[in-house]
Amino acid sequence: MDIFYAIQAIFWLGIEFHVLLVEMLIRAWIEAKGDDHKTKLFDYIIDYYFNDKNTRKKIPLALDIGCGNGQAAVDLSSFCERVIGIDVNADQIANAMPKHNVEYRCCPGEDLSFLQSNSIDLITIAKTLHWLDLDKCFKEIKRVLKPHTGVLAIWTHTFDSLDSPVADAIYYEFHHGFLSSHWHPKQHLSCDYYKSLIPRFPYNSTLNQYTIECSNETTLRHVLGLIETEPACQAYREQVGEQAYQDKLKTLRHNLSQCYIKTEVKNGNDDTINLDSIQITIARPIRLYLMKKE
Repeated sequence: MDIFYAIQAIFWLGIEFHVLLVEMLIRAWIEAKGDDHKTKLFDYIIDYYFNDKNTRKKIPLALDIGCGNGQAAVDLSSFCERVIGIDVNADQIANAMPKHNVEYRCCPGEDLSFLQSNSIDLITIAKTLHWLDLDKCFKEIKRVLKPHTGVLAIWTHTFDSLDSPVADAIYYEFHHGFLSSHWHPKQHLSCDYYKSLIPRFPYNSTLNQYTIECSNETTLRHVLGLIETEPACQAYREQVGEQAYQDKLKTLRHNLSQCYIKTEVKNGNDDTINLDSIQITIARPIRLYLMKKE
């Protein structure tokens, strides 16, 4: 199923559930486009866990909080003896990617009562920290992570940037200016790579930070499709009605296309522009935070 049809199918669900699923589906599209950034990300995690020692050893037990359909959990499984993925969404767990050394549970990240204290070697939270109750979640992480060796890995990204400076300015203003009043309140927490949340991290004395460049080649039509799937965009649509919504998208489509098409056709009819022919590079760097329980 095309990602955009999948996203459209959940527009009528509760707004927080909707936002979370959209983030997961967009993340799935990004993950499917290339493995370079994933290789670097897991290299950082493994090197940090083993203190930069070149080893073929595997991490005994990892816990992936907010695992969604299991992408990060399955990736982790290559470096771990065993991985447990947890998520509050029963459908995601029921359809999670199978792997012989990965098990899934439907439960919140704030309740790890099924785990013994000091039993987990690595805990990962991939792009979902802002949906959690941090006080409760970090309290449980402190309880179950092994002392001295246990590692907590948190990573996220912010909004995309485009390869044309003019187009990127238009894109940025649309998201951070025009649409910002329609964001879900928790989305604001991820817009600065969780910088505002760092003081609340449980092991700041051992904190290391890394930025991993991540970019994908796509088309203007795909970019516009991603914009339309955003919950804030749909909230605006419900507020102003279909005609005003379509007029706004038409203006955005025109302004972005003018940044990429040749000068001699700039004054032509927008309807004749082949949006699939306009190639765009989207950059979405990942910020990784690694810390160790003392």
